Amino acid sequence: MDGCEKPQRVAICIASYRRPERLHALLGALEAQRMGGLEGERPELVVVVADNDAEQSARPVCEDARRWLSFPLRYGVEPRRGIPFARNAALRLAGDADWIAFIDDDETPEPDWLATLLRVQRETDADVVTGPVLPRFEVEPAAWILEGRFLSAPRRPTGTRMGRAFTGNTLLRARTLDAEFVHFDERLEIGEDAELFARLASRGARIVWADEAIAWESVPAERANAGWLLRRSVRTGAARTRIARLRDGALRAGAQALPHGAWCIAKGLALAAIHARAGGRRMRAFELAGYGVGRIAGVAGVR
Repeated sequence: MDGCEKPQRVAICIASYRRPERLHALLGALEAQRMGGLEGERPELVVVVADNDAEQSARPVCEDARRWLSFPLRYGVEPRRGIPFARNAALRLAGDADWIAFIDDDETPEPDWLATLLRVQRETDADVVTGPVLPRFEVEPAAWILEGRFLSAPRRPTGTRMGRAFTGNTLLRARTLDAEFVHFDERLEIGEDAELFARLASRGARIVWADEAIAWESVPAERANAGWLLRRSVRTGAARTRIARLRDGALRAGAQALPHGAWCIAKGLALAAIHARAGGRRMRAFELAGYGVGRIAGVAGVR
């Protein structure tokens, strides 16, 4: 894809749903961003908040933030419940931005987060730059969760070429969203971001990793446990099958998902038996089995 000398307008897009306190913290962290280290012209920034709550719970936070933010804030309401709808609304609010920076409303970035994403983009001429989302636990979790890094993103050297990205911490060249695939797929309840970036990569978009562009995710106690991790693995497996059904058709997707799911279940249960007394390894095994269950459940249309 064509390079770009420098970013001109950057829209920081946030899809929010009933998290006013965390949204306030995120906006404060965005105000604290340090952009002085960038070479060349400093980009124009705008924050975009797509409120996915019909009751507009994010509006008071945004109206207050407009008093102290040093850059514009655009606010809009997407009453249709679902993250793809909210993210598409954020893209529409971004308008004529040259770059889209995605971050979630339960995250707070490091002060050099955005400058690092932009710097790595300039150094690599990437179309997408993505970085790590690290957990900040609200309650200290079990030791095996920390030791196994179950809620931490894998780390890679900066500049590593990637085949995928997610919207928790990503910079996107806006013009890669051409008329043929401008939106997140609104038929997907989860996995719509992975699907979009995989689709962009298949069309030639260059995705690279920026390991120093760190965002911290607030992790409540109800997510730092085995039950939540297992449910996540099932949802992930079902989402993969759902994406395949939409892309390849039900028959072809089912022909791939059924044997793969069965293999994941068999291997996961076997490993769980082997590691019966090892908490982290046993949970990894159950995650694999849960993923297999999701793969098979997705064949029947379970989401």
